[in-house]
Amino acid sequence: MILFVLLPFALAAVIFPLVAWRSRGQPKPVLISEILAHGQPGRARIVAVKNLGNVVDLRPMVRFTLQVEAQGTDPAFELEVIQSLPRSLIAEYKPGEVVEVRLTDDRTAGAVVPGSARPA
Repeated sequence: MILFVLLPFALAAVIFPLVAWRSRGQPKPVLISEILAHGQPGRARIVAVKNLGNVVDLRPMVRFTLQVEAQGTDPAFELEVIQSLPRSLIAEYKPGEVVEVRLTDDRTAGAVVPGSARPA
């Protein structure tokens, strides 16, 4: 009884405050849903695509390496995006295709708009 009932509660009483203490003061992570809803629109060419999920995942994580095209006088830059996509959409993203993206104001993070792949 001690091993399965009391010990987990005792460990939780130590671990939860420790995790909360270690993570305080860090900025809130940028959510892909927030970037898609409020980010600056842009276009990018896919340099590489890698599926990070396995066969069972319905929405696996996908790593995109993108060459974001210049807006106005800004130079083009490379950006790596990791986001979850439906398995049915992953096959349409291939290197060389152009996709719509949304970017944060500082352009350090972005998101690929699902279903926006077009041949170059």
